[in-house]
Amino acid sequence: MRGFLTAALACAISAGLVMVTATVLLVDALRGGADPENLTLRLYLLFSGTVAGILIAAWAAWHLLGPISSSYRRGGLAMVSGFATVLLMLVCIPINQVLGRTGLIMLLGLSGVTAALLARQVKRLGPGM
Repeated sequence: MRGFLTAALACAISAGLVMVTATVLLVDALRGGADPENLTLRLYLLFSGTVAGILIAAWAAWHLLGPISSSYRRGGLAMVSGFATVLLMLVCIPINQVLGRTGLIMLLGLSGVTAALLARQVKRLGPGM
């Protein structure tokens, strides 16, 4: 049971990180000009991408934790996954400052592959509950 929960929550958090990293990449690509309208667009894009990453993590956790019959427990763990994505997404800042877009692309790929592998692990462990 512990391996199932760990894999499901890590998969959900990785899926949320994929969305947030893609958003940071897009905002970084739009950073070229000093146009104030561009600044507003980037702000709204960053905010909406962050919220989308949190919601994706929560939805993925809810979906992956389907074998758990208690909606209360599933919902609580889904919320934990969403908020854990907020903590993990902070890694985008130093990666972008040190490695730039290349580092963000590497983080995007690593997060995507991790989420896919963990999803397979969850599917394998899930029915045995």
